[in-house]
Order: sequence, then structure tokens, then C-alpha cells
Amino acid sequence: MWYWITQLCQPLINLITYIKMKKLILFMSIAFVFSSCATQMVTKSPAEVKMMTTKQFESDQDVVFKAIISLLQSESYMVERADKETGLINASKRIENKKAASQRFWTGTSKDANTSKAMFYVESINKTVSEVKITLYEGAETSTNGYWGNVNKQNKEQMIYEPQVYNEWFNSLQAEIERRKALMD
Repeated sequence: MWYWITQLCQPLINLITYIKMKKLILFMSIAFVFSSCATQMVTKSPAEVKMMTTKQFESDQDVVFKAIISLLQSESYMVERADKETGLINASKRIENKKAASQRFWTGTSKDANTSKAMFYVESINKTVSEVKITLYEGAETSTNGYWGNVNKQNKEQMIYEPQVYNEWFNSLQAEIERRKALMD
């Protein structure tokens, strides 16, 4: 009797095994593609990082501080901390992936959101010159299906080491400072 039951259930067992293997092959393929595209860690000397992330502006600290807040808000960042006394400004931005749930359903993993953090330090050099240091981070939040319906979340962030990104921020900041100075005159 057991023989007949196993013979009747064999196609179902084969189908389940086939689906599991197909999912495993898909997961391994995706893992191979992502690991082959992994970026190498960029190392720069402290002097190179300082040159890339620091710039002086011909304006007082108050105008520069307000210009940074305005620039961050226009770039859709949420200002989390702004302390004029210390000159520190922290802001973050999160862009949700609306297809994350379906990606996690089909592949078992998903990129839930892209994240970005911006940290500014504004220091008054004298009454007419201020120095700004920017540190930018980019990252991603990912989720993976775990056992028993659990979802495992992981956050990865890394500092941006591309000089052109910092130059764009400094150029935008310079334009905002000039706009504010024109309004004050």
C-alpha cells in the first residue's frame, strides 16, 4: 500500500524539487552577478579627502549655514540636526523601492530603499570667510526572506569618494550663497 501512495505522490515530489532547484539556481545566478559587479574600496589619503571635501566661501558663517539648510531641503533631504553654535548639520534622504515586496516574493531578496546622508561642518575663518566640510554617504537597505516568515533587513553605507559629487554640492552651495547675498542687498 505504501508503494502505491509513494508512486501517486512522486510527480508532486518531483515538482516541488524542481521549483526549489529553480529558485536556488536563480538565487545563485543573481549572487554571482552582484558579486562580480562589486565595487572595490577606494582609498585616499587624509590630505586628498580634505581637499575634496573642504572649501572656503567668501561669506559669514550665518549666511553659509542658512544656505546649506536651504540647499538640503531643495534636494529633498530631511534635516535631522542643525546646530549653529557648533556648525554641524546632519541630513538624510531615503528613496523607497515600490517594487521591493514583489522582488522579495520572486527572488527571496529585495533592495528596499536607497539611502543618502549628508554631514556639514561650517566654521568661521573670519568675519567674511567661512569654511565648509562636507561628508556624503550613500547606501541601501535590503531585505531577505528568512525562515518561518521572518524578514531579515540589512543596511550598508559607505562614504562617497568621487570629487565631482562634492564639486556639484559646492557649486550649488555657492549659487545659494550668492542668491542669499543678493536678497540681503
